[in-house]
Amino acid sequence: MVTNHFVVSQRENSWQISFKGDVTAPFTTRDAAIAAAINLAGTVGDTSTEVIVHDADLRSETVWRAAGANLSEDESAVLAVETERERDA
Repeated sequence: MVTNHFVVSQRENSWQISFKGDVTAPFTTRDAAIAAAINLAGTVGDTSTEVIVHDADLRSETVWRAAGANLSEDESAVLAVETERERDA
């Protein structure tokens, strides 16, 4: 079970990262906030860490999981498709 969540979300005209009550902001773009969240998450040193993006409709998308995190086959497939789509964009 994942216990550490870095949450990227938009607040007014900027993006922010929330982790265990601490907020890191502002970021001018979604991608900049995601990159910073992944960098921060990588420093935790725990395999049960992930980065989640909440969109304006409060839908959640997991965009990164620590190496060694247990992914289901479906989760792995979804992450692969999302990664490929982002690479092609």
